[in-house]
Amino acid sequence: MEDSRSGKSSRSSEILINAAAGETRVAILEQGNFTELYIERDSDRSVAGMVVLGRVTRVLPGMQAAFVDIGLEKAAFLYVGDYRDEDGDDDGGGDDEAKARRGGRGRGRGGRNGRNSGRQPPKIDTLLKEGQEIVVQVAKDPIGSKGARITSHVSIAGRHLVLTPWAPRVGVSRRIGSERERRRLRDSVNRIRPKDLGFIIRTAGEGTRDEDLEADIRYLTAVWDDIQIRKEQVTAPATLYTELSLPIRVIRDFANANTKRIVVDDETTHEEMKNFCTRFLPDPKPKLEHYRNTLPIFDHFNVEAQIDANLGKKVWLKSGGYLIIDQSEALTAIDVNTGRYVGKQNLEETVLKTNLEAVKEVVAQLRFRNIGGLIIIDLIDMETAENREKVYRALQDALRSDKSKTNILKISELGLVEMTRKRTRENLVQQLCEPCSYCEGRGYVLSAESVAYKLLREIRKDLPRFCGRQIAVSVSPQVGEVLLGRARKAIASLGEELGRAIEIHTKTGQHQEQFEVTALDEGPPLKLEIAWLADRSASKAESIAKAEAEAPAGAAGTAEDEEPAAGDGENLETTPSETEAALEPGIETSEPEPAQEPATVADPPRGSDSKAEIETADPAPAVLDSDPENPILLRSEKPEES
Repeated sequence: MEDSRSGKSSRSSEILINAAAGETRVAILEQGNFTELYIERDSDRSVAGMVVLGRVTRVLPGMQAAFVDIGLEKAAFLYVGDYRDEDGDDDGGGDDEAKARRGGRGRGRGGRNGRNSGRQPPKIDTLLKEGQEIVVQVAKDPIGSKGARITSHVSIAGRHLVLTPWAPRVGVSRRIGSERERRRLRDSVNRIRPKDLGFIIRTAGEGTRDEDLEADIRYLTAVWDDIQIRKEQVTAPATLYTELSLPIRVIRDFANANTKRIVVDDETTHEEMKNFCTRFLPDPKPKLEHYRNTLPIFDHFNVEAQIDANLGKKVWLKSGGYLIIDQSEALTAIDVNTGRYVGKQNLEETVLKTNLEAVKEVVAQLRFRNIGGLIIIDLIDMETAENREKVYRALQDALRSDKSKTNILKISELGLVEMTRKRTRENLVQQLCEPCSYCEGRGYVLSAESVAYKLLREIRKDLPRFCGRQIAVSVSPQVGEVLLGRARKAIASLGEELGRAIEIHTKTGQHQEQFEVTALDEGPPLKLEIAWLADRSASKAESIAKAEAEAPAGAAGTAEDEEPAAGDGENLETTPSETEAALEPGIETSEPEPAQEPATVADPPRGSDSKAEIETADPAPAVLDSDPENPILLRSEKPEES
């Protein structure tokens, strides 16, 4: 796996700072393009970089890790490789500055169990015991359901140097390419530093005078001394050191000779940054401006609109192609499509141009959204190895401007790029968004037709309880449309099994996946034979006799008590009504209501079993389905127009 971080960016940049009560946002623009966004809120401030006296709560030999109480809601995770330094090389296995900022080794992908070092780390249970107090630093903020990631390799960052008290030696960032400059810096720091402390020279230290290096060493040494003193005065868990505020951290880490200006909209923050720049930034210093216009600073620089536009899954390319970005717990998948771009020559040329444009936009989106972890890029298939190599090199070049450590594999025959990007904090979607309350974060809901048939299955599952009783269902308008349309026959058949009508009520605003089933009449205890299990070949007379024999004493509304209307004669089947449902075997029913004045339920309360809830409604909003074959009432009560 190749480390894509090499070289030094010479692109001019601007830093915009929006400092409001409760929230601070920092936007970084490169060549006028919005590239990175940092957000910090008082209610959810980053704890990365914080040094803590923690207490070991659990040691897990099977995972070669331990959980440590550092005073946060969730215990922090400490891997054995983050507790014992195994590296004796000044420059280490990668960028020294990045290595120090993540707290020494770190595990990373491919580093588990010390595989990269060629030797096994000591067992965690030989190093730590439950209840033991240790000094640790937060390497990664808590993300989602995971607690913070911590390390015992404490590092304190200054403007030009990083203090590494766990490794008393001098290292140099590999982004400083000149071997002569590397030797000069190493010799200068070695001459000035306390011999029991180590330092790594940051990329920003290139060309720094000895006096500035000495000032940085004095400042960092004083910070470490304060940590040591406080450690003896507190009981775990306790904070020993906290990182600087977001605006100061961004200036410290991002401002360099290529930074044209820093614009801030808050007077207090402007003064703090002015003092920091005067004290720590080398000449030539970037121009520091206090933004005073009434139009918000992010709107003035067209940053606010770009934030909103870039949060979607679909990102358009200038050529007409587009990206689809799917973020999940396991990985981030990015799909490249030609979209409206049809090219001018042959297909391979069209595909190559789209992929070249896409990889640049992919890197921009990774930086803007702060996407970390495992990333899979599904490029459009290219026929030739030469074109795949061109796209791979273009991806490497684009990643040189990214400060986060990234590793990429060659493009596979299937057109897939596997890569990792160091994840130290929540991505932008996690910071700004929350799971959809309607679909509960799934991104989809059951279709109205699926819910309709699920409703019918639920009623059928509880058929013995509902059999012979009037019931009403409350559903969303979309599901009601299906029940009165495509599922009409199915609900009529179910009504026949029940022996009673099923009333359908639609409720505006009801969740599409939710429904309610309510029994409208109490009736006596029912011990009924389910209609669809009855012998369909039984004669009507046998069915009536069986109903009479099983009817409890005093039950009202039996078939015998009913008086046919004048002129009806003996043919009860000529006019379909709820009476016919009572002729099914073993079904008892109350006196039927006239079909021309159907009873509807006006939003019956959950669990109501009383007929007192039934109100006579105007026939206009009700749908009466009276089929000679299936005498079942389908009623839909639509909400009145406001």
